[in-house]
Amino acid sequence: MKKYRTRKLIPVILIIVTGVYFQSCYYDHLESRPCQLTEPEQVSFRTDILPVLRTNCSLSGCHSGGSPSGHLNLEDSLAYTELSRSSSGYINTTTPTHSLFYSQLISTSQPMPPTGRLDDCTVHLILKWIQQGALNN
Repeated sequence: MKKYRTRKLIPVILIIVTGVYFQSCYYDHLESRPCQLTEPEQVSFRTDILPVLRTNCSLSGCHSGGSPSGHLNLEDSLAYTELSRSSSGYINTTTPTHSLFYSQLISTSQPMPPTGRLDDCTVHLILKWIQQGALNN
């Protein structure tokens, strides 16, 4: 009788342990902020975001020149104006994670930049900038 109960409990215990494990991984992922020590309190477009765009978007030639990819010119003098066009959807300060700019950075089907994804800290910095109102500061 005891052996039968033990065999019956093993799958239940495995399910519980697996559930607890995945639940803890989920919460660890949500609460972990590996970039927290290096990112600024107030994100600046000029100091923090523009260098990322320059290095990964305009210097590569994709989003610069006379006919930039996606009709989005991210050269230094135009980047903020282009991203903040109200009808473009590139920046959504109401729901920052719905911003097209952010969505393209985390996309698995068409990630930007196509030459290689930005590191998680840089993507988080861009999201933080949008959450702070996407100011031209």
